[in-house]
Amino acid sequence: MRIKLKELIDKGFLPRWIILLVDAAIASSSFLLTYLLRFNLFSEHVDVPMMLVQFMTGLPFFMLAAVIFKPHRGILRHSTMQDAVILAKAHLVFSGGYFLISIFGHNISEVLLIPWSIIIVHYFLSVFLMVSFRFGVQFTYRNLLAKPNDTINIMIYGAGVMGSIAHSVIMKDTNIHYNIIGFIDDNPSLWNSSVGGVKIFSPEKAFGNVIREEKVQEMILAISGSKVEIKRKREIVDQCLTNRLKVKEVSDPSNLLDGKLDEGKITNVRIEDLLGREPISMKVDSISKGIAGKRVMVTGGAGSIGSEIVRQLVYLNPESITIVDQAESAIFEIKNEILPMLGQVQLHAYVADVTNGFKMRKIFSICQPQIIYHAAAYKHVPIMELQPYEAISNNVGGTRNIADLAVEFGVEKFVMISTDKAVNPTNVMGATKRICEIYIQALSEQTDIKTQFITTRFGNVLGSNGSVIPIFKRQISNGGPVTVTHRDIIRYFMTIPEACQLVMEAGFMGNGGEIYLFDMGDPVRIYDLAERMISLSGFMPHTEIQILETGLRPGEKLFEELLADKEETLPTGNKKIMIGKIRPHDYHASKASIIELLKNLNEEDEWQIVTRMKKIVPEFESKNSQYEVLDVVQPTNHPEEPKYSNPGKNISEFPDLGDTKESKEYPAEPAVKKNGKSVLKKMINTFHLLTFNLFY
Repeated sequence: MRIKLKELIDKGFLPRWIILLVDAAIASSSFLLTYLLRFNLFSEHVDVPMMLVQFMTGLPFFMLAAVIFKPHRGILRHSTMQDAVILAKAHLVFSGGYFLISIFGHNISEVLLIPWSIIIVHYFLSVFLMVSFRFGVQFTYRNLLAKPNDTINIMIYGAGVMGSIAHSVIMKDTNIHYNIIGFIDDNPSLWNSSVGGVKIFSPEKAFGNVIREEKVQEMILAISGSKVEIKRKREIVDQCLTNRLKVKEVSDPSNLLDGKLDEGKITNVRIEDLLGREPISMKVDSISKGIAGKRVMVTGGAGSIGSEIVRQLVYLNPESITIVDQAESAIFEIKNEILPMLGQVQLHAYVADVTNGFKMRKIFSICQPQIIYHAAAYKHVPIMELQPYEAISNNVGGTRNIADLAVEFGVEKFVMISTDKAVNPTNVMGATKRICEIYIQALSEQTDIKTQFITTRFGNVLGSNGSVIPIFKRQISNGGPVTVTHRDIIRYFMTIPEACQLVMEAGFMGNGGEIYLFDMGDPVRIYDLAERMISLSGFMPHTEIQILETGLRPGEKLFEELLADKEETLPTGNKKIMIGKIRPHDYHASKASIIELLKNLNEEDEWQIVTRMKKIVPEFESKNSQYEVLDVVQPTNHPEEPKYSNPGKNISEFPDLGDTKESKEYPAEPAVKKNGKSVLKKMINTFHLLTFNLFY
């Protein structure tokens, strides 16, 4: 019966004329009840015919109020206090008509003399009954639809505006079968009071016994991001997870201004919001002045970082934006996304490879960029460890190509995006980015150029393509297992907007040659991250979703650094941004070595290529990689210039890597040591590479 009634109600709404008739019936019955109350409920004292005449003379005013305010057009199941206000206004017109009848009607007949007490009491009684009728229908409708075994006990954290929104959404939406046990708020002045009849508790009392005693299953966070620090939000979520509560949150109403989310929408808590930090205070004026009216190019402009830079540039009024990327589909998507926002800004989008000198020169000739944000790079450590040729060709070759063109075309600023993996690199990818930094710094040492070269170092970017969080989300949605490479591995994280803000501001700091670093906050243990993501998804870690350790991937290390051991930092005007004081370098020799590396790229094998890289970046020591055999240090009288053991031939026998003369013969790959350990190590590394490809 309940299901059939539900289906009947869901198919349509109560006709408006029926609601109008019900309101008229309430008005008439309340008029009679008012007379009865006036005579202490003794009906024999009530002149019923006179009362009916008085009521009928007021009906035209009732209809006039219905036409003006239309209180009968509201959907009863969704009645709100606004509907009650409309009823009160409409009844003022109705009761005002009775006052006019009472004042002027008695000259026609004494029957039309209505006591003012009757009019006043009738107004309040009639409004009360009509409002009660509407909320009674709403309550009945909601309880008819609610399934007895489907109700979830919840609490709402935050008793302010957003808490009220959450309460309203839950009460209105019949698809949300929540039973609100209470509110929780950090404000002591609100404790033991109530919102919508629901009590407000202190965090201590709620987490101390209320949650356990009332068998609360979920927590709805209704806290505005502008009113709570991220650290406090993390603490609240941790308390919830400790009590095995599912955690959701209400959309911030401020997002409505940007059209991002529906008001009151209840969603799962995003792990990205818990790993971020307080917003960076940018010098927007200086950035706007620097960008306005300029021709800006973004390489890798369709990638995670590059596309966000493009989005932010649109609002800074450049003369033109040039997007360069290899990914055709991604170019199509970012172009279509920003086209409606461009206004007077010109947009150029090119599917092009930054290593293609001919094509890039043509693009430079057409677009004449004044500012370049160089975000084009290969970034996945394990893949690049297997393909050093591609890593060097794209990262180093592409950077050299764009940087040289920037000098040639007189570009004002060149901002390169580097990575924390460039510090004491343990993998090919990180080493290529360090080589890029060296080349950029070598160019900035030249006194006869116009271009200011600036480098920014980032940690891991939340939500970027191929980053750990999207991988974990996919694994959780598939039922697990969630794979981590090592239980103790830690990483620094930042959001994409934060990364782009650093890029934008760094472009207008200093005079060129600097490496800017970001205050990354506290590192995150990836194993803990996996556990939190599983819990936030509503599952029990290790029980419902397993966590599997797969072993460190090729080139991966347990922790990342932002500065090398011998480097220091200098403060800037933004306390979140620092300048890295980099160790002295012979940039002339380094530049020659980099050019030689690229020159021989098509003629040498991977072992020779990596050997050259280690010569350019002496601190590059491979970890968990087949190239570890190149890092065995030989005794030397010059410890600041370590030599590397290459089984079968010492690396000191190789020609100087900056030498442009014909190279001597290189071995195809390291020979096997007599004790067999190198063979075993290579077998282990090969097995690791195979397992990595299997899991990823």
